[in-house]
Amino acid sequence: MSSPQAPEDGQGGGDPPRDLRSVLVTSVLNLEPLDEDLFRGRNYWIPKSKRLFGGQIMGQALVAAAKSVSEDVQVHSLHCYFVRAGDPKVPVLYQVERTRTGASFSVRSVKAVQHGRPIFICQASFQQAQPSPIQHQFSMPTVPPPEVLLDFDTLLDQYLRDPNLQKKYRVGLNRIAAQDVPIEIKLVNPPTPSQMQNMEPKQMFWVRARGYIGEGDIKMHCCVAAYISDYAFLSTALLPHRWNHKVAPGGWSVGSCGVGMGSWLYPVPRRA
Repeated sequence: MSSPQAPEDGQGGGDPPRDLRSVLVTSVLNLEPLDEDLFRGRNYWIPKSKRLFGGQIMGQALVAAAKSVSEDVQVHSLHCYFVRAGDPKVPVLYQVERTRTGASFSVRSVKAVQHGRPIFICQASFQQAQPSPIQHQFSMPTVPPPEVLLDFDTLLDQYLRDPNLQKKYRVGLNRIAAQDVPIEIKLVNPPTPSQMQNMEPKQMFWVRARGYIGEGDIKMHCCVAAYISDYAFLSTALLPHRWNHKVAPGGWSVGSCGVGMGSWLYPVPRRA
């Protein structure tokens, strides 16, 4: 797995850089090797919860795992558990255990540690590319292409221009608008801020990393996909309970909860 060059940003424990629109690969997912199978990750975007973004920990852990396997295998599954809230004031150490290295499959266990205690654990399985006549997947839903949808920044600005927007929503949306995240999101059928009825726990949106992340390194694209996957996980799960929790569209992380989640990363070229 290639290692992009990180800029000299002078980050200590993780003060956010001035521009998050181009650092996802060069900084956020660029780990510092400390020893064999031991890496240090810096903290960048800090959500309004003031705890580490779960997607950052997932993405960095997968980067650490990918650095311990051969170039000819690709990640095809990732199972994660968030066991403690992450502290944005200090870096995260990633300890990789080479659980198994086989002819076709390799398994890596990764533990993310802060203050001497694990905050996150995961297992990643890697597989050699092997053609198979047995393949299936869900059909792509019929949705508008991203080119005709409003980006998240424009959508928030549209909400905030509404003179009838209640003050409690205006305060929350202004906080979201002030966050500079390295992800570009375009929601399909976005709700209005005052839409408080319970909804089905399902959201559809186009998403991609901001900035150029390269073409050839499929492992890195999977790491970016892992980073992105946590962005709207909890907000989607809470949509049936909007009346009680006033969930804003997108933007919640599971990184501050004791939550387990799994991802299947299919062995097809995956680009984020």
